[in-house]
Order: sequence, then C-alpha cells, then structure tokens
Amino acid sequence: MKNLMIDLESLGTNLYGVVTQIGACYFDNQGKIGDKFLVNIDIASSLYVGLKIDGKTLKWWFERVNLITWLNNTVNITKALAMFRDFCYKNKKARVWSHYFDIYMIEGLYTKIGQKLPFSYRNWRDIRTLIDLSGLKTKKEKDDPKTHNALDDCIYQVKYVSKALRMIEGGYNEKEI
Repeated sequence: MKNLMIDLESLGTNLYGVVTQIGACYFDNQGKIGDKFLVNIDIASSLYVGLKIDGKTLKWWFERVNLITWLNNTVNITKALAMFRDFCYKNKKARVWSHYFDIYMIEGLYTKIGQKLPFSYRNWRDIRTLIDLSGLKTKKEKDDPKTHNALDDCIYQVKYVSKALRMIEGGYNEKEI
C-alpha cells in the first residue's frame, strides 16, 4: 500500500493543541484498506509536555459528548507517538494523506517531545488540495457522515481520496461522493 491516511481528534486548533486520538490506515489508489492504527492519548500526559486545551474546541466536544471515543484505554503521549512511529515505519515511502491541520498538529506533538516526524515532509499530501484539483464534489459539512473517531474518519476519507486519485489518473468518472 503506497498511501497512508491520518486523522486526529483534538482539544485545540493550534500547533500545540492537545490531541486525544490518532487514527491511520494504509490504502491503495482503488480504496482498498490495509493495516489500521488507533490510539487514545492520555490528556494529562499531553498537558504535562506543554500542550494546551482550547476552550472553543472543548465546548464543541461538550455539545457532542455522544461522539467521544477517546477517553478509554488511553496511553501516555510519548508511548502513543512511539506506537504511531512504528506504524508509519511499515512503509516509510508511503504518501501521507491528511487535512493540513492534522499534519500541522502531529508535527507539533513530535516537536513537544523532542522528536522528528516518522515520515518525510516530502511525503505529505493535503486532502483539500487533491479534492479541489480533481473536481470531486464533496458533501456539505452539515451532511458530513464523519463520526469523529479518528480511524473511522480515516476510512471515510480514503473513500473520497481514492476517487479523486482515480479521477486525476483518468480511471474514474463519477464527480460526486
């Protein structure tokens, strides 16, 4: 699998916001899912290394408590990032797909613990740019079926990223998901 999808759930919207969950999965251009990854991160360990909680984001989650899947089976941030690094090393040459925000935040996490990202900046790919260039039309935010579980959202994002990749490569004609 030459692609890696990443999604995060967080309690902040800046570089050093608390990330509560990391989800990832490998996939091919046809949308076939390979190995999957999900880890819930202990909030206290994130605060200890200097990450911050944003009040607006916390309020957003309080209004959607039924969507919270990141409070159980949490691990220390350092261990979570080591687990994620091991997962990423399965294919160090994979294109890393995500929304820019998630790449930005994961970089902040590794910076806070004094480590480098587990993939090269040359491998980063932004989902929104791909969707824009492909001409694929996505659903409006209010109709968005995302669950806000990081792994579920990765799998959902693979669906439309693989369609956009095939459209650009000339192997897919449907213009709406």
